[in-house]
Amino acid sequence: MRVSDISKFGIANPEIHLSRTPFANMALQPTEDTILFTKDGTVGIAYKTEKDMDIVTSGAILHLAIKDKNRIMPDYLTLALNSMIVQMQAERDAGGSVIIHWRPSDIDNVIIPILDMDKQEQLSDMVQKSFALRRQSEQYLEIAKQAVEIAIEQGEAAATELLQGV
Repeated sequence: MRVSDISKFGIANPEIHLSRTPFANMALQPTEDTILFTKDGTVGIAYKTEKDMDIVTSGAILHLAIKDKNRIMPDYLTLALNSMIVQMQAERDAGGSVIIHWRPSDIDNVIIPILDMDKQEQLSDMVQKSFALRRQSEQYLEIAKQAVEIAIEQGEAAATELLQGV
């Protein structure tokens, strides 16, 4: 997976596929609650993985793990990393003439506001609901596409039948 495959909303299906053999014994795959964070190219994009992933990330993507989940929640940290506060720090620190690079030593010094756990939980719930609604809207869009195709190929009645079954 490359930087171009990641956004704060999810991961696109990578265009490049590698053989599993050379990577079988390496710990390069992100696990559940790993925060993928871009440091090269488009810097400062954070995405929290929902489950263990069978992908290998490029060196331009850091794997962040939270040491103390009693102090900061993964969803909250991801939200904070995608905030304007962190983006402005990235703009200040990142350099490079051809490809922008944010040095890990500068990323270590990023200032992140830590809210109390009740507020973090509220924000985490909102983030989870947002992602669930996003997945649902993507499913509805796919169904609508199918309905249009069926309407063109088989007629409006067949498309209507499909939509009533949803």
